[in-house]
Amino acid sequence: MEMGSGGNGHQMILTGEMYKTITDILSELLIKTRARIIVFADIDGHAITQKGSTTGFNVNALAALAAGNYSATNEISRIIGEHRQFKFIFHEGTETNMYTCSVGDNFLLVVVFDVSIALGMIRIFTARTIRSLEELLEKHEKIDDKTSEFLDIEFSTLLNQEFDKTLDKYDF
Repeated sequence: MEMGSGGNGHQMILTGEMYKTITDILSELLIKTRARIIVFADIDGHAITQKGSTTGFNVNALAALAAGNYSATNEISRIIGEHRQFKFIFHEGTETNMYTCSVGDNFLLVVVFDVSIALGMIRIFTARTIRSLEELLEKHEKIDDKTSEFLDIEFSTLLNQEFDKTLDKYDF
């Protein structure tokens, strides 16, 4: 499964093992916070995985709108002179709250929870989850970069060998 580029032009491939680890991390957050639903999405608004009850939720629409909201809020941060993007956005409703957080530069975590759940608890457990996800993504990206570097070298070597064979055939 490919994950979005987040505007940096780099597609990250999500392995089955990585998908399972992300889902396990979200499951732990769901248990600790008693959230209704947690969505992990790329910065472009594509839902990657979710945990919790999706009854009454269009997860893809939620991810897309949360990403659009995050993007708009970060434009506001730029306009008001904030040097860095806002990392968290909190929406308070009468029955339901939503907490959106960046995970690295390319992903978002959306946590939807009842107003009866303390925001402080959501913030603490979500911060821990973000650290775990960022460590996982960073580790995967290092492996991905090494694999890509190896494939580039391998491709270049094979291309040169084929080029040499062609030159040998035609004896320039």
